[in-house]
Amino acid sequence: MLDQIISKLQQEAAPALMSKLGLDNAQAGKSVSAVGDSIKEVLGGKGGINIQDALNLFSSAKNSGGADGILDKLGTVMHGKLTGQAGLDAGKAQDVKAMLMPMVTDFITKHVGGDMGKLQGLLGGLGGNAGNLADQAKGLLGGLFGKK
Repeated sequence: MLDQIISKLQQEAAPALMSKLGLDNAQAGKSVSAVGDSIKEVLGGKGGINIQDALNLFSSAKNSGGADGILDKLGTVMHGKLTGQAGLDAGKAQDVKAMLMPMVTDFITKHVGGDMGKLQGLLGGLGGNAGNLADQAKGLLGGLFGKK
């Protein structure tokens, strides 16, 4: 599922990165790959994120403080991968991050739309944190039906 989102990002973002920011084809491709790796690290990493914050982030609702925290973490990881993995200088990495962050969150939001099941599906293949998020979701859903 995430791979489909990254593929769509590649199709739409790479040409924009080349025309608007002057990246060459290789830099644009590496940048999109770095963004995909950043998403996988932050959402599937061992650091743990709150499922409700992730659900809030990928919905049309105003971001909670926790959702903004996820965005901040994603931005930090993304910037590091753009400089290290894609080989961009810090200024160019900042420009790429500024261009791609809204696209990434928009693509994921369009897919998830605040739906817990869709978020779980997206996170299911990421490993690490995905199991923790799935357990949190089960706990939340179980609480709705009287399970403890």
